[in-house]
Amino acid sequence: MSLALTTETDTGTIEIESQEKHPKISKDDIKQSQLSQQFDKLLVEAIDEAITSLGAPVKNQFYLRLEVNFNMEKEIIPQRLQEFSDILHKIFGLGACRLEIKFLKNLESKLDGEKKADYNVSVWIEKNISFIESINDKRTDFLQK
Repeated sequence: MSLALTTETDTGTIEIESQEKHPKISKDDIKQSQLSQQFDKLLVEAIDEAITSLGAPVKNQFYLRLEVNFNMEKEIIPQRLQEFSDILHKIFGLGACRLEIKFLKNLESKLDGEKKADYNVSVWIEKNISFIESINDKRTDFLQK
């Protein structure tokens, strides 16, 4: 709903002000949004570092295929994480799990700073959680800072 207010100024002109009803956004909502964006940025960096470790030609080809064949730019990977994981498995086959572990190690080191990340296959299997669940858990922990 929009309200219009008219006022006459000293010069005789009429000014029209439009007042839109906007939902109030709390400081907590803004903080959560900023933290979410920060987490997404760290996740993209962690993924990019792991893909880069495969070599420049592989990295370039991977991102090209991701954009051309799957219409996904690397910046939107956090919003389409399940689809990204599926694509990763299509492209790299069994090697995708190793890459996902590398993504988690890189992300862990970015989130914890100096602490050494300790992800290995057995820990992941013991916890019986997927790559997506692990990322979502990390996101939840990060947002509760």
